[in-house]
Amino acid sequence: MYYNANVFVHAVGLMVLSTTQTLFANSLMLLSDVPTPSFIIDVQALRRTVEPPFNDDGAIPCIRCPKNNLLLQPISQHDNDSDNSKHDNINAINCQFQIIDGQPAIGYLHSTVTRGRDDAIPGEDEPIATFLAEIDLDPTLCCNDAHLVLGLNNHHVGSYYWARSAGAGSSMEAPGVGYDSNKSNSKGVLRWLDEGGPTACNSNDGKRSEWVNFLRKQDTVQLLPRNGQFTLLEFYKRYGQSLSSSIDEDGKGGKGTSTRIFGISNEGRPMGSEPAVVCEWRCSYEEGMTK
Repeated sequence: MYYNANVFVHAVGLMVLSTTQTLFANSLMLLSDVPTPSFIIDVQALRRTVEPPFNDDGAIPCIRCPKNNLLLQPISQHDNDSDNSKHDNINAINCQFQIIDGQPAIGYLHSTVTRGRDDAIPGEDEPIATFLAEIDLDPTLCCNDAHLVLGLNNHHVGSYYWARSAGAGSSMEAPGVGYDSNKSNSKGVLRWLDEGGPTACNSNDGKRSEWVNFLRKQDTVQLLPRNGQFTLLEFYKRYGQSLSSSIDEDGKGGKGTSTRIFGISNEGRPMGSEPAVVCEWRCSYEEGMTK
């Protein structure tokens, strides 16, 4: 069995998200440390593909979604609410979050497997022959229109090792795998589109989809939403709008303690290693714009 040391790298720092500020610990935070489901923005892909190009001084830009006037402001480990004024909204970059063949995707949906093939429930997951996994991504967050991709990091799945690609390869579709809603709850389901499974659905190299057969509980996967701007708006409605009222009756933070929109980057990381989280985005509607 192959060994990938990156799988066993754990972030020792914790990120604390509150209604007034976002603090990242000084130690490294990785993609596997963020809550799921989350919307993940590849900051490197954003810098490469946005038009017109912006001055790359290392700063993380504000993002404007032209279709819905949603403005995303990055909060990094060096920021708090009093620092938000330093982000120049006027120079925010427009991003359509388009999916273009051969180019790295900018926006991903990050999700955790809640049940694998061995956990299939007769009568609920029929046809069992095509069931692959249940994931915690509610299909209504992406208008039930997203597809599984090879993804952003590498994993061991039991005794089976599969390595995901970098760059444009991260957003390559896992052929033959469909994503749909669960009939009994708000979670999503991955299943083969053909009962022949990987034999009928796989690519010629035999690997682009085969790994999905080995998904187990707590594994993470990424999907590409067909409409990234709509999906961001849904994340904002579900998580971002409740930031000001995220303390529940017991005085504990509720699900609204995070927008669930994070920026990741492989810059400065060893080749093949897990991406680092570089910021969280807070959302708002631009002043003077209508919702």
